[in-house]
Amino acid sequence: MVRFEQFFAAPREKVFAYFADHQKFGRIWGGKFTRVKDGRDPADPNGLGSVREIRNTGMVFEETIVKYEPPALIEYAITKGGPIKNHLGRIVFNDVPGGTKLEYTITFEPKIPLTGGLVCGILCGSWHSGVHRAVRDITGS
Repeated sequence: MVRFEQFFAAPREKVFAYFADHQKFGRIWGGKFTRVKDGRDPADPNGLGSVREIRNTGMVFEETIVKYEPPALIEYAITKGGPIKNHLGRIVFNDVPGGTKLEYTITFEPKIPLTGGLVCGILCGSWHSGVHRAVRDITGS
């Protein structure tokens, strides 16, 4: 499991909207993120049931939005491909003085034994090198 926290000097609705948009979310992680299936609600195609394809460093896999409660919670799971199994990404958005606190956990099991630490390291490195893009995009600073 990996866990990230991030403060955004912006309203929760604005931060949620950024993280709910598959292409914007991909700016944090790198690679190419493409919505391949719209969500159940035509007014919110990135919402519950939507599927995004991720192409990154030679891997191709899909993630499905499995829980979606604007502007408080997004959960997604890898549903096709990828180097891990039993994956769940959970992003919680909380109002705090001056903005929004994001709490993000990713749980998984490696498909290849003893590679969990490597996957954690890759996820942590990618997050820390990319989250500044989200901060800049959302807050303008």
